[in-house]
Amino acid sequence: MKTTTLGRIPVLKDECQLYFDGKHDRWVLKAPQQAVFLDKLTLLVLQACDGYCSEQQIIASVATFPELGGISERDVSDILAEFEQRGFIQVQAA
Repeated sequence: MKTTTLGRIPVLKDECQLYFDGKHDRWVLKAPQQAVFLDKLTLLVLQACDGYCSEQQIIASVATFPELGGISERDVSDILAEFEQRGFIQVQAA
């Protein structure tokens, strides 16, 4: 796992599109040659990747959502790392 710092600002790559599929009642992250159907936690994490919030801010904020009960900062950090590794997120310096 990568060390998180306030200087890392994740953002969805330009070629990625996050949208709601009303026909199937689900959120989708679409990228060239692939699509991912998102659960509630992953959706919240990816929506927070707006290019303004640091990785640490996203981790601390999403981990406090009461409706997600039992989610740790490590869980959020793992999602960010996975989607960065899979090429959906790029990280900018602050």
